[in-house]
Amino acid sequence: MTIFLLFISIALCSIKLKAENPDKTFVFYDSIKTIRINGEKYFDILEDKSGILNFSQIAQKQFKGCTQKIPNCGVTSSNFWIKFKIKNASSNSDLLLELAQPTINEIEFYIVNSTGKIEKIKSGIHIPFQNRKYQCTNYIFDLNIAPEQTNTYYIMVKSGDQIMIPISIGKAQFIYESIASKNTIFGIYVGIIIVMVLYNFFIYLTVKDKTYLLYVTYIILVGLSQLSIHGYTYEYLWPNSPKIARMSVYLLTSLTSISAIPFLRNFLQTKKYIPKLDLLLNVFMSVFFICIILLFFNFHNLSFQLMQIDSMLLAIYLLFIGIKINKQGYKPARFFLLAWSILLIGVFVFILKDFAVLPYNNFTCYMMPAGSAIEVILLSFALADRINILKKEKEEFQTQALDALLQTELIVRNQNIVLENKVEERTKKLQDINGELSTTLSELRHTQSQLVNSEKMASLGQLTAGIAHEINNPINFVVSNVKPLKRDIEEIYELINRYDTINVGDDDSSEKIIEVKKYREEIEYDYLKQEISHMIKGIEDGAMRTANIVKGLRIFSRLDENDLKRTDITEGIEATLTLLNPEINGSIELVKNYANLPKIECFPGKLNQVFMNILTNGIYAIKENTQRVEKGKLEITSSFDEQFVRISIKDNGIGMSDDVRIKIFGPFFTTKPIGKGTGLGMSITFSIINDHHGSINLYTQRYIGSEFIIQLPINYKN
Repeated sequence: MTIFLLFISIALCSIKLKAENPDKTFVFYDSIKTIRINGEKYFDILEDKSGILNFSQIAQKQFKGCTQKIPNCGVTSSNFWIKFKIKNASSNSDLLLELAQPTINEIEFYIVNSTGKIEKIKSGIHIPFQNRKYQCTNYIFDLNIAPEQTNTYYIMVKSGDQIMIPISIGKAQFIYESIASKNTIFGIYVGIIIVMVLYNFFIYLTVKDKTYLLYVTYIILVGLSQLSIHGYTYEYLWPNSPKIARMSVYLLTSLTSISAIPFLRNFLQTKKYIPKLDLLLNVFMSVFFICIILLFFNFHNLSFQLMQIDSMLLAIYLLFIGIKINKQGYKPARFFLLAWSILLIGVFVFILKDFAVLPYNNFTCYMMPAGSAIEVILLSFALADRINILKKEKEEFQTQALDALLQTELIVRNQNIVLENKVEERTKKLQDINGELSTTLSELRHTQSQLVNSEKMASLGQLTAGIAHEINNPINFVVSNVKPLKRDIEEIYELINRYDTINVGDDDSSEKIIEVKKYREEIEYDYLKQEISHMIKGIEDGAMRTANIVKGLRIFSRLDENDLKRTDITEGIEATLTLLNPEINGSIELVKNYANLPKIECFPGKLNQVFMNILTNGIYAIKENTQRVEKGKLEITSSFDEQFVRISIKDNGIGMSDDVRIKIFGPFFTTKPIGKGTGLGMSITFSIINDHHGSINLYTQRYIGSEFIIQLPINYKN
């Protein structure tokens, strides 16, 4: 909110200049204690945009009259010079000048007495605090003016943020009293902040609600931000670090706004009530982080101006959010609107004071810290009210829990009926699965006898033992689970029958319930349920595994192989690999590099025979290569372009000599022992590829391996 008021100050203020009045001299009388000098009557001002002019050069320049009671120069990188005259018509010679703007970076104070002697005093944040003659947050200078003497004074100020130049003169005693009053006010403010921090922190330790921890962080940063604006952090926290002092107002203000956003998100529950508007808060927070980054790269003016705009928009946006959530009936939003409105009132009074609409006094000067203190207190009350909300929610939860317990009794009564229905349903499913498995085995035997008469079925016949073994494992698991499953189901039936003998209200119902519970413990009912579920899951897995093998057989042996159709040949390769799994599994590393191939026009059954022949020969070659050190490897890669698909089948088997490579596609040629090959496989493969208007190439090297590359057109050409 500090940045918000400074932004408005810049937007509204501009120093209007008028011709210098050489006769205006402020006269100080004995009756005056302290007085703030009216800039309109007594100040002349000059802006040095270059920032390099020294006093001797400035003294030759033409100053202009100031049109503001308190000079307000805005946010600028220029140096501003104030010129004024004072005549001491009192009997005091210990008069002091106070510049009540602690955030000014550099100050040069020049005294030109009636004899022309010049005295220069430097001050500002860039000078360590301990080097100040007067240990005060405001800047105090000796006027060094004797009674009945008239001196001319020059003040040069330079700052990276809002430049205001409220100048007061007075007797030393009364200046000290003014400083003491300011310290008292801020002592009270600090006390409020500390009390609120401890209060909310202790509540956090009790309820463990992170909203309180976020609020504690926010309170600390609010307090430090206000103390930094009024110079107290420089005096008490880092008096020997001018660089930190220069950055503290920017940094603490940005951090205060950043900490306010997550706190208000939790406090107002913005994600729940206004989820879309809540997202915009991330943008505000990001801008503040950018301001901090700019600050560390010494872009102070840009950082300050961007921070002003973001703070102003955030203040308005938070007020809008509070109104929206309050309309939805969320009670904490009322506290927020009240607290935020009071803070804005303090800001408004502070701004009116800056523009001399309201007088510059303790009330107007400290209205903003007072507003922030009231805001902190009201929000603390609002957070305390959250405890009542949490208590109410806990009572509602306990009521719901009691209702749930009452319903549990009804659920237990119905559980037996539901359990019986489930057991019957699962038993029927198992019977259906067993029937399907028997049918599948019959179909498999019939299919095997049909395929033996052709070369395609000859290669499949060599794999029958392995496939039967693959199917036999899940079937054996199913069969072995049926008997214990039947036993477990009979025990559950017995438990159900014992529950049925219990009639609520009978004299011996309690004893029967105890007996039933004892029987339930004897049969380990909870473990029994897990065991049944495990056995059913095992039977399902066995059935699924058998189904996958059968699916592979169905795809591989396509009965419609004489029909031309668009087919996914990757599916055919996978079906073939499924059938070859007993030969591959464990002994050969299988690498698949499949592309997302388009469907092609082909005779799918015939192509499956091609894949079977090549893969079978590759597996055989791998097992025959006894000179290989590494593990056997079979690699399948597919690719395509606009016209063709390509399949590469590569092995690290025994390879072929040149003589064998030349004869490999000839009929009745084989390198396998008698009984293991007919010599027709690769001949049929070559014929099928030609029928598809494709090509097959062989790359082989003895004891290294072989690679078959098949190229097939996407669209079949008659």
